[in-house]
Amino acid sequence: MKRRDFLKHGLAAVAATHLPVALASELATSLPTVRADWRLGWRSVGASEFSSMPLQIDGKLPNAVRGVLYRNGPAKTERAGVRYQHWFDGDGMIQRFVIGDGGITHEGKFVQTDKFREEEAAGRFLYSAAGTVIHDGKGSRNNDSGNVANTALLPWNDELLALWEGGSAYRVDPATLATIGRKDWREDLQHMPFSAHPLVDRDGTLWNFGSAPYAGRDGSIFIYQIGADGQVRKAQRVATPTASYAHSFLMTDRWLVVYLGAHVFSRGAETFVDAFQWTPDNGSRVLLIDKEDLSQQKIIEIPAGFVFHGAHAFDHGDDIIARVSLYADAGVMDSGMIALMDSTGDEALGYPKFSRAYLSTLRISPKQGHASVERSDTLMEFPSIDTRFGTSSTSVFGVGHEDEALPTTSDAIVAVDPETGKVDRYAFGEHHIVEEPLFVPDESGQPNAGWLVGTFLDYGREQSGVYVLNASGLSDGPVALARMDRALPLGFHGCFVAS
Repeated sequence: MKRRDFLKHGLAAVAATHLPVALASELATSLPTVRADWRLGWRSVGASEFSSMPLQIDGKLPNAVRGVLYRNGPAKTERAGVRYQHWFDGDGMIQRFVIGDGGITHEGKFVQTDKFREEEAAGRFLYSAAGTVIHDGKGSRNNDSGNVANTALLPWNDELLALWEGGSAYRVDPATLATIGRKDWREDLQHMPFSAHPLVDRDGTLWNFGSAPYAGRDGSIFIYQIGADGQVRKAQRVATPTASYAHSFLMTDRWLVVYLGAHVFSRGAETFVDAFQWTPDNGSRVLLIDKEDLSQQKIIEIPAGFVFHGAHAFDHGDDIIARVSLYADAGVMDSGMIALMDSTGDEALGYPKFSRAYLSTLRISPKQGHASVERSDTLMEFPSIDTRFGTSSTSVFGVGHEDEALPTTSDAIVAVDPETGKVDRYAFGEHHIVEEPLFVPDESGQPNAGWLVGTFLDYGREQSGVYVLNASGLSDGPVALARMDRALPLGFHGCFVAS
């Protein structure tokens, strides 16, 4: 399989807490005269950028969280009266929160991809997106024609990489958010799919994959191994047993672990999203790839499921333990993200309903070719860990649901101790949607000792802000909570860079 085969049919081508009194009062205040609308989180951003704005802080910022919090997500979802139909489609905008002795300030800028600049000049959408057809648009030249750089961020060699999954990363200046240009790892790898979830090994080596379910008989993934110096060490195609949707992967000291769900690509659909069909009778697969020799692979069948994100994986003797946020089906991808984008209704403001993810453990035996799935009772998405200690005692942090009436959004931060099964959580209350928590270690050097830093939207007040929680005591509530009179679009992933 040559590089052009990956490019020809690419994504673009397929078209009552222990809070301090001040903080408790802050969260308890209500606005009974305002009809709160959760759809604020999916409103298109009209401005070209967000200028610097200070946040008002309640509580005390820990020394360890001095630095910069970056977030990425879809923000331009409408042009010339046309609205994208899927949450994946919007042009990416980076939010930058500078956290220092003087407080917190926010600014934001769109990633100036080739697509974004061309459509800004035209004043309308020109290219079909992952889940939306632009009927009077232009044909795609390669995977990057529709690149929206809207999913995640990676600090890399004094730059910030804005990541998508269908094409190239984009280089951004971390201080100014100015777009530098597309990241070409090597000339023959231009425009190749490069996932939004690369992983950094103990020695600084960057591992990633690019998913190409449209390439080959049953799909392919392309494996990248990139040294800390930025040089490509390995770049190799791996045939997959099923043309499954794969958003992320996990890694142990020996193995790359790819979850291939029962959501399988078929040709002939108008959009990339529509091309996938839920096929539970075929089950799911775990694809194991030996990091030393990428040609050595194992395929293990497991019951049908769907995964966007994993928390971590580690070798346990001859076996592998992997923890993932597991859905019973792919409804979140197929219909849920479309329902979130549907802003036409003016009746009830209830959230659309579909299956939710539960923190689950995969116990994988490469030697025996067997794996078991243990689903916990804890709702969790966007899982994260203390990456310094990838062992059985590593707690898993993520977003969860306290209010069962809000099944598709997240109003709580959750921590799970996988050794004891103990669950700790903090719920932010009515009209709050919280985003991915990032673990920031404290000065002690102890596992799981540190802070969770992330962002939230209060759609009742039309405010966004930053929360800081003690990772070892979530139920005590935020140690610091910052707000601004600016409502940001909800996004996907971010990163924290310490001062």
